[in-house]
Amino acid sequence: MLLIKLTLDLSVVIGISVATFLIGFLSRSAQLKKYKKRVGEVECDMMANHAEILELQKEKLQLEEKLKDTSNIPVIPINVKEEKLQDKSAIKK
Repeated sequence: MLLIKLTLDLSVVIGISVATFLIGFLSRSAQLKKYKKRVGEVECDMMANHAEILELQKEKLQLEEKLKDTSNIPVIPINVKEEKLQDKSAIKK
């Protein structure tokens, strides 16, 4: 039977455990920091896009109001023209 005697000092095992914990913690912290930075950038971009959309909607409303104020041309519906044509044809008969 093959036996390998392995002796480890308890301080070495604790040291390796602490070192691996610190390496994992630092790598995860760096990864989370990178993700938070990316989320901040995306939020900033979205806020800028929403502000631009609101500005364009404001300009559109101003143009519509300006068009309503300057539009004094009377509009004749198409149905009225058809009715007048029918009345004229009824008179001729």
